[in-house]
Amino acid sequence: MNYLDAIENASVRIAEIASRQSLDAKVPSCPDWTFLDLVIHLGHVQEFWSHSIREQNATRRWSGERTHPDSPESAAEWLRRQTRKLLDSISSVDSEAPCWTWWGEPRNAGAVARHQSQEAEVHRWDAELTVGTPSPLTHGVAVDGLSEYLLVNSGAISELDLPRMDLVTDDAEGAWHIGERVKSPISIHGTASDLVLFLYGRRSMSELKIHGDRDDLMRFVDALPRINN
Repeated sequence: MNYLDAIENASVRIAEIASRQSLDAKVPSCPDWTFLDLVIHLGHVQEFWSHSIREQNATRRWSGERTHPDSPESAAEWLRRQTRKLLDSISSVDSEAPCWTWWGEPRNAGAVARHQSQEAEVHRWDAELTVGTPSPLTHGVAVDGLSEYLLVNSGAISELDLPRMDLVTDDAEGAWHIGERVKSPISIHGTASDLVLFLYGRRSMSELKIHGDRDDLMRFVDALPRINN
């Protein structure tokens, strides 16, 4: 899939909403955030990865000074600039160019672009939820997001010693699973969008079809805030 397009489309949508939405509005899926907090968070994330990619250093974390919008009214335009810088940085290097990552391997620009497509798309959903019009995650981004999530969080998930939990999509072919112990396997059914939103704490168990031992699944659900932070 085209990660540049995915990042741009989702980020443009957030900036569009920010240009006409009250920035004091609370984000239901991130209850500690206002809409302005969401915009600044995404802008800072994109700014960080833009610099990180350009440094082409897999072992050093960028620690430069971050910018801020001059005023709440300029937040949407500020976000647009951060998005453009990130897209330009990704386009300026080969996908295999070295880049520091918090998840370990793969430490390259392509992996960052892939993860940023998920970051922007999930926050696009947050933004639309805030104004009452949430649409599902873009299908291709969501399907890719299942594999990407399990890749970057594999270390944290393995520490939980979970039984096998199969993620079963209603709208895509593929196989994804969490955990390795085969005793009491669990299956979680939903659209690719709903499953990714579940992994990122935006969907509850009650919104999905669950087969198997819910106690083991609850251990995973309870650990999601730690995994995602």
